[in-house]
Amino acid sequence: MRSFQPLHRALAITALAGLTCLGATPAPPLPGDLAGDVAQSYRLLTTTYYESVSPQSLLVAASGALAAAARKHGVTIATPALQGARDAALAQLDDAIASAAQASNASPSEFAYVAIDAMAKATNDRYTQFFTPAEYRAFNQALDPEKIGGIGVMITPDAESGFVRVSYVVPSTPAERAGLSMGDLITAVNGTTTKGLNIDGVSGLLRGKPGTVVSVTFRRATASSSVSITRENVQPPTVVYKMLPDGIAYVWVVAFGRSTPSEFDTAIARLFNEGAKALVLDLRNDGGGYVNSALDISSRFIANKALLTVEERGRRATTIDSDGNPSVTIPVSVLVNQYTASASEITAGALQDDGIATLVGARTFGKGVMQTLTPLPDGAAIKITTAHYLTPNHRDINLRGIDPDVAVVENKDARFGDTASDAQLRAAIELLQKKIARSPSS
Repeated sequence: MRSFQPLHRALAITALAGLTCLGATPAPPLPGDLAGDVAQSYRLLTTTYYESVSPQSLLVAASGALAAAARKHGVTIATPALQGARDAALAQLDDAIASAAQASNASPSEFAYVAIDAMAKATNDRYTQFFTPAEYRAFNQALDPEKIGGIGVMITPDAESGFVRVSYVVPSTPAERAGLSMGDLITAVNGTTTKGLNIDGVSGLLRGKPGTVVSVTFRRATASSSVSITRENVQPPTVVYKMLPDGIAYVWVVAFGRSTPSEFDTAIARLFNEGAKALVLDLRNDGGGYVNSALDISSRFIANKALLTVEERGRRATTIDSDGNPSVTIPVSVLVNQYTASASEITAGALQDDGIATLVGARTFGKGVMQTLTPLPDGAAIKITTAHYLTPNHRDINLRGIDPDVAVVENKDARFGDTASDAQLRAAIELLQKKIARSPSS
């Protein structure tokens, strides 16, 4: 752990000291877990943020935020000057939070979170962010969704019929075992029509306690059928896949969660068993996730070569290489758009630089910095930009994005993965069809 240098008294004179509230009774000490939140956040922001941060600026920000939060409760607080080194400043900050909370008759956690959030925002970095415990749970849920009681289908509205259509059947789930297929119209659940219901409404009918039975009526072509399905705990996927005509596999990585590499491996194994000759890797609308997952996915295509170079504050640049043998050696096209960001840009950039894949679509978002997410003692968390990265060819994509090899405008009302309504997918398929035709084994 790095040591802290004392703050210069002259610089600290206008910063935060133990805020004194307009009350006579001393506030109780800040609970230990909240004090830990404050101390750890302050330490990480001043030592790991990828650019140098003035400790004084963080404390001044916390001071102003506490005063503003108190005013919302109808309380005015004073802000004496800070004196002393880091430990003294943190002790005074803890006192300030506790005093402000007491004067406002509010929870100490409310004011502790206000102070930490203000310090994070004082970096003026859009990606450095404080999460309350509830926000942290929601963040994790987005990348690593919890299992839900259901049958294992993804659904989308069908404007023509007014029902919902199965857009994906999660492998090895009750829906797959019951014979539901992509394209089926779900017309009723337990006898209740789905016509006119939105996605949430139909999902609410399909979901339920594991072990319970739900009756699903569906229409395929012109025939209707009903099937009874026993619900199970189903893991929402981060990887969606299917086989397209002419032996072209389609894999959409929705997000880079912890389970994404294993889901990807399952998808590739199944598609190869079905005779895949080429692959469309869809990274559109993938806002990123865990860097390690993106590196793992990239390694499925690239062996023993650079995947990216990482630059961190106070350290030498580090190049991360892939290892092992690639599991995907067929022709590849990668779909990208303006919402392809962060971890997904790591994979897109590595595959483009290596020359193993052709990028199709629109310029990516341009997030060439990396964050470290640290859980805090009371269940909150702080996410801090700790590094800047370059592609294998040392391209800096931050605020620039990655230009596709083949630019294709996304058509209006595109349904990703549906060749009839996805112009970018059709363009990727055309490229792969030409590569397959030129292949000696075709």
